[in-house]
Amino acid sequence: MSIRAACALLSLIALLFLASRPAVAKPLQLTEKDLPGWEVGAPERYSAKQLYGYINGGAEIYLEYGFRHVTGQRAAKDRHELQCDVYEMVNAEAAFGMFSTLRGRCGSTLPGTAWHCVTPEQILFTKGKYLVSIVPYDRSADTRNAAMKAARALVGRIRQADYRVPKPFRDAPFSTDQKSLRYLRGPLAMQNVLGDWLPWFNGIQRFDMYHVTVGDGGRRTEAAVIAFRSKRDADRFLSQSGLGDVTAQKGWRIDGKRDLSVRRQGDRRVHVLWGTQHTDLRSRWR
Repeated sequence: MSIRAACALLSLIALLFLASRPAVAKPLQLTEKDLPGWEVGAPERYSAKQLYGYINGGAEIYLEYGFRHVTGQRAAKDRHELQCDVYEMVNAEAAFGMFSTLRGRCGSTLPGTAWHCVTPEQILFTKGKYLVSIVPYDRSADTRNAAMKAARALVGRIRQADYRVPKPFRDAPFSTDQKSLRYLRGPLAMQNVLGDWLPWFNGIQRFDMYHVTVGDGGRRTEAAVIAFRSKRDADRFLSQSGLGDVTAQKGWRIDGKRDLSVRRQGDRRVHVLWGTQHTDLRSRWR
């Protein structure tokens, strides 16, 4: 083989190698094109070890769900400022879980993502494995509009799919209020959003729980699917709920005085209905 032919072959091999390498995804961050007239600061990235210092408390719950890193940026125009934080979690489930613990009473909509919460104080959304928080530091129209522009720009760059709701929460009657759906992974999340449930989880450190509220007022009923890491933890939950020794009726252990029904599936999975509709919902939960 001639030297020229050998060089051509090596060049072809190099091109094939480069073509076969996976493309490196661009960092999810704001640019000055996203906010014309604003000065967009350089992104600062923080790992799990650095998270404690960055958010000044509350890092543990992110780590409980599964956290990789956060990219923070500040944007300013005259006296107006906003802060943008992009959290990359281990997967879409973890990102949705954090979103569900932080979500408050939401107002405006944000096109491009099914899971968002827009208030005057914050724009919060999740898509794929990303959780994004944009906080305007004042209530002026300029800052709020800039925050929304920033959110729309970031939503448009995320190519991953929205978090998909698991069964039975995709189906009626449990799909009636998906905005209340929460995913909890451990006691810190439970403490933040469902303190009334904590006594039943005493001593249980690892679990996955989906929770939704059906109805309101006198008809308010909570429905949950809980997956424990061991049979022992499931046994402990049943005992601490007060239904450990109750005989099941058509699969359900029932306490009518507390409007509470619990069904065990296998060794480690439990279904819970807690509220005045528990009798009706039992028959509709397949």
